[in-house]
Amino acid sequence: MNLAIRHHFAPFFAPLRLCVKYFSTPRAFNDYATHIPILIGLARLRDTRRVLEFGCGKYSTLTFLNPSAFPHLEQLHSIENDDSWAATVQQAAKDDDRWTLRLVTGEIADTVADLDLESFDLILIDDSKTSTQRAATIRAVARKQPQYPWIVIHDFEVEEYRHAASGFQHRHRFRAYNPETGVVGNRVAEWKTIDRIVKSKAKVFEPDAIEKWIVSYPQITQMNYESAKSVDGWI
Repeated sequence: MNLAIRHHFAPFFAPLRLCVKYFSTPRAFNDYATHIPILIGLARLRDTRRVLEFGCGKYSTLTFLNPSAFPHLEQLHSIENDDSWAATVQQAAKDDDRWTLRLVTGEIADTVADLDLESFDLILIDDSKTSTQRAATIRAVARKQPQYPWIVIHDFEVEEYRHAASGFQHRHRFRAYNPETGVVGNRVAEWKTIDRIVKSKAKVFEPDAIEKWIVSYPQITQMNYESAKSVDGWI
């Protein structure tokens, strides 16, 4: 848009921005848990055996370790750089043998280079105390261009995170709850199926109603599963 046109329409831009703000999804009461319905849905779309978690949490870590939510989980590997927070989550997890916790002293983004991302089915990025640090983790994962895992990014309404994830071939933004959740990857998947279910239940279920979400997802049919694999090329 050139400068003359921009000046001509300037009086209309501010009201439009206010309308967008007014009609946007209100922030969830439990804003730490809005990615949980998506995680549970992904576990129904693919057998999720190995999970990598950048930034552990009471909701995500315990959901991964919940056999009803992730029935096929064999290994959860979490990376955290906040000692006190890690101790809190570790106490809640009760030393589950499937869980390994790696504490680091520097930036979490610096740990990505040495990881075999292709060995994981699912990767969650929900780390760090600043958006700059988390965006750095997203970029570090994107640079490795993992082909197999699905990558979940919490707080995906943050433009900095979406920009950092722009290198992935496929990106989906779940907007039923605020904060939003993004799922990205380099192979095609039926993420819209999950989105439809989340949207249909979001007004009656809180995001941390784990047991309700578990029973809300119909099993993905084998036909759809095999079709996705054929298109994706990972049979």
